Amino acid sequence: MRVALIEIGYIEVKRSAKQRLAKAEDEKLCVACMKPLGEGRVKRGCHERCYRATLRAIEKGQLTLADRLADGKILEAGDGGRRPSNPVSIEAAGE
Repeated sequence: MRVALIEIGYIEVKRSAKQRLAKAEDEKLCVACMKPLGEGRVKRGCHERCYRATLRAIEKGQLTLADRLADGKILEAGDGGRRPSNPVSIEAAGE
């Protein structure tokens, strides 16, 4: 039997990381490579290829997600999923 373990904690984001994230948001840049996002898919503030490269490096033990978050090189996970389109679901969600 497998059991999922989820740890909840806080990470202190560095001041330089906050500036990096603000610049990336203002100029619509990838937070990992700081190049323009363009038309492709964006995952956690990164180009899809930068996001996958980050995940591979984490799997290999070269990086940690906590370090990437603290450095401002990936955004925290959002809620995800599609927005509701049914009128009843929209009302229930409070949108």
